[in-house]
This record gives sequence, structure tokens and C-alpha cells, in this order.
Amino acid sequence: MTIGKKIIGGYIVVLALLALVMFIAFYSFARIQATYDGFIDVDEQLVEGAGKLRIELNDQIANYRGILLYPDLLKSYLEELQTNRRRFGEIVGTMRQLVRSAEGRGMLEEIAALQAKNEQAQDRVIELARSGKLAEALALGIKEVRPLNRAQDDKTERFREREQKLMAEGRAELAATVNLLTLVIWGTSLLALIVGLSTGFLLSRTITRQLRESITQLSSSSSEILATTTQVAAGAAETATAVSETTATIEEVKQTAQLASQKAKYVSESAQKVAQVSQSGRKSVDDTIQGMQRIQEQMESIAESIVRLSEQSQAIGEIIATVNDLAEQSNVLAVNAAIEAARAGEQGKGFAVVAQEVKSLAEQSKQATTQVRSILGDIQKATSAAVLATEQGNKAVEAGVKQTGETGESIRLLAESIHEAAQAATQIAASSQQQMVGMDQVALAMENIKQASIQNVAGTKQAEVAAQNLHELGHKLGAMIGNKAA
Repeated sequence: MTIGKKIIGGYIVVLALLALVMFIAFYSFARIQATYDGFIDVDEQLVEGAGKLRIELNDQIANYRGILLYPDLLKSYLEELQTNRRRFGEIVGTMRQLVRSAEGRGMLEEIAALQAKNEQAQDRVIELARSGKLAEALALGIKEVRPLNRAQDDKTERFREREQKLMAEGRAELAATVNLLTLVIWGTSLLALIVGLSTGFLLSRTITRQLRESITQLSSSSSEILATTTQVAAGAAETATAVSETTATIEEVKQTAQLASQKAKYVSESAQKVAQVSQSGRKSVDDTIQGMQRIQEQMESIAESIVRLSEQSQAIGEIIATVNDLAEQSNVLAVNAAIEAARAGEQGKGFAVVAQEVKSLAEQSKQATTQVRSILGDIQKATSAAVLATEQGNKAVEAGVKQTGETGESIRLLAESIHEAAQAATQIAASSQQQMVGMDQVALAMENIKQASIQNVAGTKQAEVAAQNLHELGHKLGAMIGNKAA
């Protein structure tokens, strides 16, 4: 059993004895209170009730005699008599509730029975007095009422004396109980004191013996701890020096990693810019290819338009030939009309003018036809040259489209290569950043280790001091309890 458990056990024993003493004291006080209530609250009330009964009985006798002696005040005395009887019954009822013994209850019943008989006798006497038979009423009162009054008074007095006797016996019993309980409390307290002192003495001897053994072990262990802590302090100092050197090396590596991370980040940004430029070039080539395709489509549309123009020029030539024929026929018709007008004489002059105008128009149409034919010839020559140029331009556009497609493919392959290089540079930068974070963590960890080493050195020094103090404490404790081995 440990020292703490033994001390707790001793306290439990003392507390149990104190609880026993308190229980006995409370029980004794409860008994005293019950006894006190018994003869104070009950017996005194019964004694007081018996006195009240005698008072009411005397008042009844006085009112009864007043009825006989003063017939003219019969009504007033009769009311007082009824009030006395009612109060007498109430007092008897209250005492019945308080009385505890069969004997006392029997005496109360006898008093109540005598009261009933007395009331009946008094009623007969009062009835005779009302009838004017005063002599008979007095005789009946002397014969019946007076003995009943004396018997009631005697019975009530004996009841009061009995309750007074019970009250005196209760006081004596209370005094005896108090004396007995006082002796019990003193005896229990003395027993608790003896047991407590015995328990304390035994616990003191047991604890002192265990302390001597523990102090001997403490002295031996403190010597070993002192030697060990001295060695640990020296080792901790060496470890702290090594950790400081390692921390400095980690800091240099951290600076190198930071420089590499910055270079990798610069390369990643440059690669991203080149990738953006290659994407822009690829887009420009795609736009150029689309433009060349649109030019090719427009050249083909121009060629078709020129072919249609050539065909329309031929149709115009045919129309011009027809117009020339019409002009010649109109000229012939105008000559014929002029001949016919000349034949007609004066009547044909107006027709001759018309014929002259038609001839003039025919000449103009012929001249215009000649000019249009000349212009149409020029247009046909230009159209032929345009068709040839269009064919050559279409071939050049096809060659440009083919060359632009090859250039676009080369730029696309170059853009993909640059994009892959940019991704690789980005990954390198991210890895460098992660390495930088890792180096920060390593540096922080080494700093923490350094601080822990410093704290460890301080702690080992404190432990060394504590071990020295513990060793001295063991000697002091041994000297305090008289341990020879200490």
C-alpha cells in the first residue's frame, strides 16, 4: 500500500469515527426534541385544557345558578350557558386529538359523559324554573345537578393531576436521556480520539520506515542521475555545435536553390513568351493560307468572268454585223425612197426629206458600227491577254498556297516543339519552387532543431542542477529522519 493510500485510510477512519459521533449526537438531539415536544406540545396542552374545562364548568354552574336566582335574566344566562357548553365540547374534542394513552382517553370520555348527564339535568331544572316551579327546580338541582358538577370537577382535576404527573415523568426521562446521551457522546469522542491517535501513530511509523527506504534509494539514484546528466550535458553541447554547423550549410544550400529557382522561373517566362509568339506566327500563316485560298477563288471567279466577257464580245460582234446590215439596207431603202420622191414631184418632197434623214442615220449607224467593231476588237485582245494573265496568276496562287501550307506545317511543328519546351520549363520552374519550399522547410526544421538543441543544453544543465539538488535533498531527508545509511 502506498503512503498516500495509508494517509487517506487514516483520514477515512478518523472521518468515520467523527461521522459516528455526529450520528449519535444528531440521534440524541432528535430523541431529546421528540421528548421535549411530547411533554411541551402535548402534556402542557392537556394540562392547560383540563384547566380550561374546570373554568368552563365553573362558568356553567354560575350561569345555571343565575337562571335559578334571577328568573327575569333567564334569557341572558341561558345564552351564556349554551356558549359555555359549546366551548366545553370544543375543548374536549381538542384534547381527544392530543391524548395518547388509553387511560387518558377513557377519563376524557367519562368527563364527556358526565357533561352530557349534567346538561340533561340542567335542562330539566331550567324547564321547571320556566314553568314557575322554582322550589321543585331547586330541589332537583340539589339532588342531581350538584353531584354531577362535583363529579365533573373531581374527574377533571384528577385528569389534570395525571397529565402533570406525566409531564414531570417526561422531564425526568428527558434529563436521564440527556445524561445518557452526554455519556455516550463523551465515550464515543474519547474512543474516536484514541483510535485516531493510534492510527496516526501506526501510520507515522509505517510512513517513516518507508521514507527511510525510499530516501536510501533516492540517494543512490540521485548519484547515478547526477553522473548521467553530466554526461548528457556534455553530449548535448557537442550536438548543439554540430547542429549550428549543419544549419549554416543548409542556409548556403538554400541560397543556391533560391538562385536556381529564379533562373528556372526566368527560363519558364521566356519559353512562355516564345510559345505565345509561335502561336501568333502560326495564326498569321493560317490567315495567309486562308487569304491565298480566297485570292485563288477570286482569280478563278475573274477567269470565269473574262471568259463570259469574251463570249459576250462575240455576241456583240454578231449584233454589230446585224446592225451594219440594217444600216446598208436602210441606205438602200433611203435611195429608193429618194427616187420615188423625185418621181412624185412636189408631193414627194417631204418624203424625200425623210429619206435623206434615214440615209443620214444609216451612215451614222454604219460609222458607229465601225467604231464599235474596232473597240470590240481591242476588248477581245485585252480579254485574251487577261485570260492568259489570269491563268498565270492562278498557277502562281496555287504555288503560293502550296508553299504557304508547307511553311504553316513547319511553323506548326515549331510551335508544338516550343509549347513542349515551355511546358517542360514550367515544370522545371514548379519543381524548383517546390525544392525552394522544401529547402525553406529544411532550414526551418534545422533552426527548430538548433533551438531545441539550445533548449536541450539548457535543460540538461537544469537537470544537472536538479540532480545535484536532489542528491543534497536525499542527504537532508536522511538527516531529518535519522537514517544512518543516508
